[in-house]
Amino acid sequence: MQPQTYASESAALRDLARRGYVHDFNLTGPQQPDPSLDIGLNPDRFHIREVYRFEGESNPADECVVYAIESDSGAKGVLINAYGSDDDAQVSELVQLLAPLEASAQQPVAQQPRSAGSK
Repeated sequence: MQPQTYASESAALRDLARRGYVHDFNLTGPQQPDPSLDIGLNPDRFHIREVYRFEGESNPADECVVYAIESDSGAKGVLINAYGSDDDAQVSELVQLLAPLEASAQQPVAQQPRSAGSK
């Protein structure tokens, strides 16, 4: 399956939610109502299915990465991190701990195009 292309982070999040990625894996610890969905407790039970990187049109602080993640139990959700120097080190470390997909099932990172007026 070819990765999708989205004009914005919000468009990606809407489409991912439509496709069942409804859990917010950014909420961990006491905020996460279901401990089985606490990605920080059991990262080996979660798999990155898709990755989308967005470049800020006018502000580098708007750059982010959206990860579409699925648990072994079938729960789907998203994890978002800033990109570049503004990234959250804890989120970056967590992403490295997530169970890798088999090579044949991996989705390439879909870098979202900048608008025609930006460099």
